[in-house]
Amino acid sequence: MNTACPSTCESMPSGTNWSARNRRGVTAAYDQQSMITAGVDLSSQDANTAACVIDWSDRSATVTELTVGIADTAITKLASTVDRLGIDVPLGWPMAFADAVSQHSRNGSWPARYRHADTSAFRYRRTDLWVWKNLGTSPPLSVSTDRIALPAMRAAALLSRLPAATALDGSGVVVEVYPAAALRRWGLPSRQYKRKENSEARRNLVAQFRAATAAWLRVADAQVDLCRTSDDAFDALIAALVARAAAVAAVDPIPQADRAAALREGWIAVPTVGSLALLAAV
Repeated sequence: MNTACPSTCESMPSGTNWSARNRRGVTAAYDQQSMITAGVDLSSQDANTAACVIDWSDRSATVTELTVGIADTAITKLASTVDRLGIDVPLGWPMAFADAVSQHSRNGSWPARYRHADTSAFRYRRTDLWVWKNLGTSPPLSVSTDRIALPAMRAAALLSRLPAATALDGSGVVVEVYPAAALRRWGLPSRQYKRKENSEARRNLVAQFRAATAAWLRVADAQVDLCRTSDDAFDALIAALVARAAAVAAVDPIPQADRAAALREGWIAVPTVGSLALLAAV
């Protein structure tokens, strides 16, 4: 496990600051200024799964935990003890794909409307297509046809263990995030910073991020170093910030035409332009 936090912190799985705070257990109505958000960069393996916890108060924010290498038990504990939890993983599957698999399981047939020349409805969710269209980037990885399906299944399993059902559209505690989209909206580099071969680009990205947030976000030197060496840790930090954006309504709303689909497929919370500088000031 790779953990970077102030010396007063304990490692995440063994009983942490966020567990002790448990503000949601103290009061159901919290003001927007004071809250605890968390972010998880979810992989199919614990070793590459990272989590970040941020304490928001007095128009500033402090990263209290940043850990790489956590298990489902720690993630479900986060979900039950923080105010908002951002998870970097698809929370659902395209409706057309899910319905097709269900139909095939029942009677061995495939929907008659399927056309192999255009499989977008079976490969991409409404939110994926929205991000593609509105941010001008490549679409997020397909949860039905790409390897991201493995962490998505892990997410579905661990969220199903929570006491209350998870609202896939992000209207509850858990919200789906896509760090690349958030970085793009915040005017920061959003591509080619992952993996070892892009370590220099990641160092530059972390430097730009710190310059943009230094006035209000407290991050320990060891945590900054961890973000430089681990894109998983950095993405978890971004996920925790997007969770804050979602909590204070600093994300784009779900279009009316996509709201029903979002309840089944999930919806990516995309921060509004310029919102990064305002997250602690709300």
